Amino acid sequence: MTRYNAQQIAGYAKAAGFPPQEIATATAVALAESGGESTATNKNTNGSIDYGLWQINTVHGSLLNQGDKFNPLDNAKMALTVWQRAGNKWTPWTVYKTGAYRTQMGAATMGAASPTDPMELVGTPNDTSTVPAGTTVAASPLDLLGPLGTALGSTLGTLNRLLSGGLWLRIGAFMLGSLLIVFSLFRLSGLDQTLVSAGKTAAKVAIKKGI
Repeated sequence: MTRYNAQQIAGYAKAAGFPPQEIATATAVALAESGGESTATNKNTNGSIDYGLWQINTVHGSLLNQGDKFNPLDNAKMALTVWQRAGNKWTPWTVYKTGAYRTQMGAATMGAASPTDPMELVGTPNDTSTVPAGTTVAASPLDLLGPLGTALGSTLGTLNRLLSGGLWLRIGAFMLGSLLIVFSLFRLSGLDQTLVSAGKTAAKVAIKKGI
């Protein structure tokens, strides 16, 4: 059994191509789904089977054949594909829909803040012998705070999304677009010319009065 900690899982999520603002959630989902065990397997009551860190289900068919399902990086790439097919949403994962992933957001947020580059691990990115068998995932300082740490982790995860460059770029684009619309309406209404004419008239009156 090979178990990975939050920093390592975040590193694989980043290497697979998840957007920066999604890495913390990706890490929390993996921890909640598999406990960080790359060889985790779970058979469901409907006969389907989940595999690997992100517990990729057999309902995704050929996706599981696009690499080694027990390899952390390959499994992360499969998870990215599932996420993208769902419209860039985490709804395919039960732990997300139930909110169970939130209990891992403390460790996940800290891991996402300083993810381990897979190339820095022992061997190659495809080498799953980076952690000795039986090794447990170390608790993060936030986890030691119990419910308070969980709440704080969720808050940090939200802030991580809010501070992402992509979000602020969209907000800036929206504000600029709004200003352009207001300016266009202003010009079309002829109000700008009215104000200019009023200004010129006021200036003439002021000159005549010697102001």
